[in-house]
Amino acid sequence: MRSNIVVLNILPHFGGGVGSVLRALFEAELINQKHIVNTVASLEHINDITKRNLNRLNISWIDRVAAQGNYDKLIDLIPKADIVLVHWWNHPFLMNLLFRGLPPCRLALWSHVNGFSAPQSFFSELFSLPDRFVFATKSSYNSPVVQNLSYELNNKLRVIQSCAGIPADAVTPFIKDEPFQFGYVGTVEPAKMHPNFLKICAEANISSKCIVAGGPAHNELSSQAEKMGIANQFDILGHVDEPNTIFRRLNALAYPLNPKHYGSGEQVLIEAMAYGVTPVVFDNPPEKAIIRHRETGIIAHTEEEFTNSLRFLYDNPGERIKIAEAGRQFVFDECDIKISVNAFNALYEEMMSLPKSPHKLSLPIYEGISYGSPFHLFLVSCGSDKIRDIFKNIDIYDNIFLQYPEFQSITRGTPQHYLDLLGYDPNLELICKKYNRLTGTKS
Repeated sequence: MRSNIVVLNILPHFGGGVGSVLRALFEAELINQKHIVNTVASLEHINDITKRNLNRLNISWIDRVAAQGNYDKLIDLIPKADIVLVHWWNHPFLMNLLFRGLPPCRLALWSHVNGFSAPQSFFSELFSLPDRFVFATKSSYNSPVVQNLSYELNNKLRVIQSCAGIPADAVTPFIKDEPFQFGYVGTVEPAKMHPNFLKICAEANISSKCIVAGGPAHNELSSQAEKMGIANQFDILGHVDEPNTIFRRLNALAYPLNPKHYGSGEQVLIEAMAYGVTPVVFDNPPEKAIIRHRETGIIAHTEEEFTNSLRFLYDNPGERIKIAEAGRQFVFDECDIKISVNAFNALYEEMMSLPKSPHKLSLPIYEGISYGSPFHLFLVSCGSDKIRDIFKNIDIYDNIFLQYPEFQSITRGTPQHYLDLLGYDPNLELICKKYNRLTGTKS
């Protein structure tokens, strides 16, 4: 009888995007690799949907480990696991945990961000931490930090595509109703969407409205469309509980993302293609890793190309259907969740031959910065010396750092996020006050 492999999954929080992938993965492992026994420790909350799902699958869990200061409970769980799998993105609680260190274990780190852009960028010290470092997209191999890794660290790298699988109701082919429908499904906020999303879609001059399904910034997008005088060209729905109902209506997915977005697996693209929707994307690394140009979708290099590609699909239904059919076949051939399940099983089997050892994130020393302080942890997480220099010399740069609006969020690894979760730090306090003064916002 095959021996069980107990895997302790540690993650910052367990809810939406990453949560949907993990819920599907755990269920598929239970069916296809019964010897993998998952447990979960979340540093913040686990949402109610996930709790019910974990209970149904008989997966033990604890949450609010860091939020309630229950690190001892987590440390007690680690020796009981054969493998510790840290689900990584830049989060203050996770950064602090890795700096504090983990007792002896076999440690894998699965990055759920692509690692290209701050504040969700890779930093070199991160790759020395685990026994195996797993990308959720093969595009991460091209990130600047990874390109400069040593041969030894490169040998630790693996890729397991982040994928929640193929929706069950997409298995049976169906005919799209006329007329042509296009739209966007996914996260609606500036960090994800291209800043000129509305203009790009409106200038395609398609007779039907562009459907936009998702939040949380859908009201702001509606207001922007009103100000531009093009609100009548969009149907902005906000959050939709069942996105499959939208995919079934669409012929084309207008998916222009922010060049600095930090996504990896882009489950939206997989689901869209499964439902016979032809995607149009920009040439950002994660999208290029999934879409094959003019075969399973269209990759645009400029805003004008993107707009023209939407119009091309509208004007050429035969070509659109041909691409859609190829995209659908690609998904069923290469995106079945069993592929991810088997890849993790192979990873775990490989790691079981390794000895357990302690793991602690080693940080560079910055002159004048208190070692291990919230500001120090934040600076390391920035990944780029250029960005670090701006935050270390805020009085010199002042307005220049406003060129980085991605740091103005209250979450997502920003100065405010680190300040709120890790406690008072005079340097972070100064940065946040300056941000708030220059942007007219309040923390």
